[in-house]
Amino acid sequence: MITPHHNHDRGYIALLLDNFLGLPAEITVEGKTWPRQSEFHISLMALKYLVPLINQNGGAVTEDQLAQDFLDYQRTTDLTHFQPTGDFRHVKREERETIVAMVTMPGLEALFTQLSAKYGVQLPVQPAHITLYALQPDAGIGLFSQAELERDSTPISLPELKFL
Repeated sequence: MITPHHNHDRGYIALLLDNFLGLPAEITVEGKTWPRQSEFHISLMALKYLVPLINQNGGAVTEDQLAQDFLDYQRTTDLTHFQPTGDFRHVKREERETIVAMVTMPGLEALFTQLSAKYGVQLPVQPAHITLYALQPDAGIGLFSQAELERDSTPISLPELKFL
C-alpha cells in the first residue's frame, strides 16, 4: 500500500475498493456465465507501460519515480472518489474476456496532463473502470488508453446492474 487507499503492485497503481455494492455472484451475458471478481479496484496508472513511453523519448524515469509523482499529486488531489457512468463494456483480448463498469474520477486526467508536461511526452489517460466479472477467474485486462478501450471492447446492456 502506498497510501491507505492505493496499492502499487505488478506495475500498476490502483485504488482499492473494499466492497462493491453486493454484486450478484455470477451473471449470464451473451450465453456465457460470468463469475464475479473476488476483489475490485480501479487501475489509475499502468507504470509498466508509462515508463517505456517516457524513456523512448530520451527519459530515464523509473516506476519508483512515477509512483512518487503519484504520491506528490495525491497530496493535493483526492483520487479516491469516483462515479459509475452506467456504461458497461465487454472487453476481449486474446483468450481473456471481462465485463467492466466505466467510472469517472475527478482529478485523474489532470494527473496525466501534469505527467505529460513534466516528462515532455503525451501520455494517454487510462480509461477508469472496474472489472466486475471475468470468464477467467480474477484475470483482468489492462486498458491503457481510450484507443485500447475502443479497439478491445463493445458496449453491453446490463439491466440487472442498473443500481451501480
